[in-house]
Amino acid sequence: MKSFNDLGLNGDIVSILHDLEITTPTEIQARAIPIVLGGEDIVGLSQTGTGKTYAFALPIIQNTIPEKYVQSLVLCPTRELAEQILLEVKKITSHLDGVRAVAVYGGADMQRQIYNLKRGANIVIGTPGRVLDHIKRKTLKLGLVEHVVLDEADEMLNMGFRADIEEILRNTPPTRQTIMFSATMSKDIMAITRNFMKKPTTIQVGSPNTTIASIKQSYFVCPKDKKKRALHALLSELPRGRTIIFCNTKKMVDSVQVYLKKMGFMALALHGDMPQGVRKRVMNEYKAELNNLLVTTDIAARGIDVKDIMHVINFDLPQNNEYYIHRVGRTGRAGKTGNAYTLLNTPEQIRDIQEIEKKTKSKITASTLTLNGNVSEAKPVQNKPRGKKLNIKPREKRAIIAGKTTGSRYNDHISINGSSKMGKKRRTLRNTHHAKKQNRNSK
Repeated sequence: MKSFNDLGLNGDIVSILHDLEITTPTEIQARAIPIVLGGEDIVGLSQTGTGKTYAFALPIIQNTIPEKYVQSLVLCPTRELAEQILLEVKKITSHLDGVRAVAVYGGADMQRQIYNLKRGANIVIGTPGRVLDHIKRKTLKLGLVEHVVLDEADEMLNMGFRADIEEILRNTPPTRQTIMFSATMSKDIMAITRNFMKKPTTIQVGSPNTTIASIKQSYFVCPKDKKKRALHALLSELPRGRTIIFCNTKKMVDSVQVYLKKMGFMALALHGDMPQGVRKRVMNEYKAELNNLLVTTDIAARGIDVKDIMHVINFDLPQNNEYYIHRVGRTGRAGKTGNAYTLLNTPEQIRDIQEIEKKTKSKITASTLTLNGNVSEAKPVQNKPRGKKLNIKPREKRAIIAGKTTGSRYNDHISINGSSKMGKKRRTLRNTHHAKKQNRNSK
């Protein structure tokens, strides 16, 4: 296995890494660092959490000279990721003389950013919109930039930043080195590669399939008006652990958080309408495990390095396969297993999840929950200390697991492990119906 010494990094940087107890490069680092050091354009395809930040940061730091002008620009999709990259870069540059890095992004004080840029930044990390704003204000000059990094490029394009990215690239010298990292190779990615890169070397580490191979995936079908009750039943039964609940809209994030708080769960909420200070506080609380439950939009699906996430719950089915992979990929990292659950409420969504299963070549199991008539009136489940299961009364637990509530309608019966003895005939008929639908729609 290669060491950082083998990759062409100088002794100072290797020594700093050693002090940080980083001694062995990840696969993406081992393959990308020599290419970046060599000045070639590169497209790196890998999922979040594979060590991409140091794959581009270490070589551009090494190539930085102690002069007060911008030499490297790193573009990323979110404020949180910009801050995270800045933190990792400063772990290295704080031990080096004359190398300064700053972050610029929306929702933060513009005058403070202008001040930091005027002091002489060598490496600028920012979101496309705010970087372009600084360019137009002439507070950020890119005429001498030597390296441009597009981190989480597919996400930036999904968020509608293509025009901004292209305008930014046109404001940099054609001689620059362009470094792109993405989880997928979409048509938009290929267009940027074709129009703004010089014969890039493409490397791929892993695949979406390997990313979610260690994750147990399930989906549940319930009426739309009972999704929150289904979420409550699921959370009540899951082992205590760090959990992310994904919603497709900011409004739904707020609605789900309010509901969960009403039911006794101290849930955090995160979305783009929140002030930057609030978003930072939420992520700090979540990372520090002051609160293990986060309700969010896809803003947290990319780039946020939160370890030991046990459960991912898709309250809303994501808009495409890529978003599903990125959401689910928040768990099951570093050789650990994880769990992913998706709530569905239409036949179309069932077909969508089956298509995701097919394309990712992973097993997504159709499972059931128990929604008895007492769920909405059940006493709120209280958060317990770390490492303990949530406390469910024995009678409630038996109902949840066995589905033995008298007089409940079919739609109110669900069992997590599918072992419920209720409605066996009806469940068989339902499965047969779904199978017929699947056959009719298969190609």
